[in-house]
Amino acid sequence: MRQLRRGLLAVILSLGIVAVMSAPAQAEKLGPRPNWGACGTSTSEYKMVYDFGGINLKCGNASWGYRHIKDRHYNEFQNLARAGGLNWSDLVHWVIHYNVQDPDHVIVDQGDGCRDRMLYLHDRNGRLVWQQRFKVIYSAMDGRVITAYPSSAICVR
Repeated sequence: MRQLRRGLLAVILSLGIVAVMSAPAQAEKLGPRPNWGACGTSTSEYKMVYDFGGINLKCGNASWGYRHIKDRHYNEFQNLARAGGLNWSDLVHWVIHYNVQDPDHVIVDQGDGCRDRMLYLHDRNGRLVWQQRFKVIYSAMDGRVITAYPSSAICVR
């Protein structure tokens, strides 16, 4: 049943709106990302940015969390998001959301977890603009997001 559902479920970003497509002819529009907690220059690295339900994005530092994603992967996310009229943080939000809620693959090894998910960007006419796999790496010990980024590979042991 999960494989059948996976075959029918596609994640798309259309006109700057993220939607879950349960059947080719209909899509549920989700709108822009919800508000995130702010990470100022003196904000604690453990401040919650957003709780994705057991996996949490925290401010972090150069090695993990929001600050790491922004410092290391901003351009990758911004370039992909721009094609759909999104900003980089909208795309990061939905990447983490769908990797938590319905990942294609999950691997947990020695305290770190890896989740990956294929996402699709369609234009307003329903034509595929891009498809991209994204990974979310997180600490299985405390549930904090270490990083999220576009990838050509699935999670493996």
